[in-house]
Amino acid sequence: MYINTIIRYYKTILHKVLILNLENNSNEIAILVAFAFLIAGIVKGVIGIGLPTTAITIMTFFISPLMALGLNLIPMTVSNIWQFSKADNPKKLIYDYRYFAFFLVLFILMTSFYAQDFGDDIVRLIFAFTVFMFVGINFIGFTFKMKPQHDSFWQSGLGAIGGLFGGIASIWAVPVTMYLLMKNATPKHFVDVSGFLIMTGCLPVSIGYIATGVFQPNMFIYGALGSVTAVIGFQFGAKLRDKINPQTFKKLLLIFFSLAAFKMIVQSLIELDVF
Repeated sequence: MYINTIIRYYKTILHKVLILNLENNSNEIAILVAFAFLIAGIVKGVIGIGLPTTAITIMTFFISPLMALGLNLIPMTVSNIWQFSKADNPKKLIYDYRYFAFFLVLFILMTSFYAQDFGDDIVRLIFAFTVFMFVGINFIGFTFKMKPQHDSFWQSGLGAIGGLFGGIASIWAVPVTMYLLMKNATPKHFVDVSGFLIMTGCLPVSIGYIATGVFQPNMFIYGALGSVTAVIGFQFGAKLRDKINPQTFKKLLLIFFSLAAFKMIVQSLIELDVF
């Protein structure tokens, strides 16, 4: 009895909070996008990854997951092109990580066309599950080290896994992070490679999202705004990198991700009438 009362009360709160839409709340969404990507850019500037995860996590407190995926598309693409442009020896990066990039693109093309069909609640569950994986890898650590002769195998396998999750939930940083930890990449190389691989996945996910209506033409102006604040945030975060303890910053961020992912899971299960 008490549980049912709590669930009904929580549903009422959710329906009151998730009221923002592009037609009726353009100013509020512009503020939300600018803020979310400014914070996400700072996170990316400090630790090298986490822009889509941070931005989508913040936005889904106020808008639907599918809308958040659409609004994330342009800032994610622009910020990673900008990040990759600052990489050391970009041509070598493209050659060295061609297998990962190929399978990532292939599987994102397969799955990005189905995000709309899954709907908000399933997308939210998949996103939350992926966030929990991201938190686990970064909190607990990932000590497995690959043998150099098996590099192409791990690139292919983790690229495919990244594509499966990435097409639906627009987040493929988990397999990228696992792979680079397995390679014991230096911090600078980690930032360079993650920028390349996330940038690479942006084209196929854009094709799927545009074709199925996840990204709509009226989202372009918001995406442009988010791109500007993301780059500003990235530059600010990069300057902060040497002035704050990145590990402490990362732990606080992971705690926030965990709480937000737990909220997403509870919300999705309630909306799906699992309880």
